[in-house]
Amino acid sequence: MARKDRVKPTHYPFLPFHIIRSAQLVSSLIVAAIMSYFLRELARDGYRLPWTFILLLSVSLLTIVSLTATILLHLFYGLNPLLNTCLNAALLLLWAVSFSLLSWWSSGTLRHFCTRANWDDDTGVSICRTYKALFSFSLIGLVATLVALVLDVHVQRGVTRRGKFAKVGMGLGEVDKGGVRGVDVEEHETNPNPSALMGARKRGGEGYAVPEEQFAYEEDLGYHGAAGQIGRRSVEERI
Repeated sequence: MARKDRVKPTHYPFLPFHIIRSAQLVSSLIVAAIMSYFLRELARDGYRLPWTFILLLSVSLLTIVSLTATILLHLFYGLNPLLNTCLNAALLLLWAVSFSLLSWWSSGTLRHFCTRANWDDDTGVSICRTYKALFSFSLIGLVATLVALVLDVHVQRGVTRRGKFAKVGMGLGEVDKGGVRGVDVEEHETNPNPSALMGARKRGGEGYAVPEEQFAYEEDLGYHGAAGQIGRRSVEERI
């Protein structure tokens, strides 16, 4: 519980963030599984391994590693949008290149129906369907990474926009939006304490000077007693 309290608040919206990452993870796992199967079968039969398959396997594994690392950062330390933007940008480039090579390399297979008439036997039909599944999930991985990058850029812009401080245009002595006039202390006041300034303002705007009313005297200087009931008597009354 103490560790969770120290995690930075996330800037990502919950549902879009996890839905997009789930699509990336599922597509990468399926592409990696298909590529591992194809490469193993080709290596066993002594065929040369195509660069398209190697690149697809590499980008799918890198995506899985990236998703694992960033989700750990997200859960325990807080995910930096700038870091995630850089990772998804690199992955998007690799997905785009590998998907373009796959589309060009398997274009003939993708145009045919997966039937026995076109592929002779059940093994050929299974390979045709596997190719089409590979193409579909590679496309999903590409689109999911693109959407993830768009979300990263959107979140990063929001963080940058919230992190900027607006320049205060109200000078000292000007009226602000609430109608309160600031205290002009540019030349006469060196105390930066705002509480002292407001206290001086409430005391009549004269700082710490004693009000002149305290020096005023009444004309009657006679003693009126403790309760003011005994007045000053004349000389004749006291004789």
